[in-house]
Amino acid sequence: MEIAFTIIRFIVAVLTAVTGVYIVLRPESYAKLAEFSTGNSRGRTEVKTIMGGTFIGLGVAPIILLGSTIAFIFLGIVYLFIAATRILSMFVDKSFTFTNLIILLVEMAFGLIMVIRV
Repeated sequence: MEIAFTIIRFIVAVLTAVTGVYIVLRPESYAKLAEFSTGNSRGRTEVKTIMGGTFIGLGVAPIILLGSTIAFIFLGIVYLFIAATRILSMFVDKSFTFTNLIILLVEMAFGLIMVIRV
């Protein structure tokens, strides 16, 4: 069971990094999904660096650290804080969209997968 969970955690880390690479390569697509603008070069750079770079770093760190438990836990905590912030923002901004709900479920699932002890 522990080996299977470690494999799942590596998959989550890889998916996180792949998301970051996708954001760097296709910032307009990500901006459209997130419903914000990359209408100028400054906006595209911001999306690529802050969103893409962060996800790449978070996803690659557990791989570089060879599956370090603390690296997986850290990534999980980050996902849970992202989910908590999304929930708060959904209420404050009244943005209960299908996309927000799906992304929230993914963030919560990824966060829990990374922090649950096996």
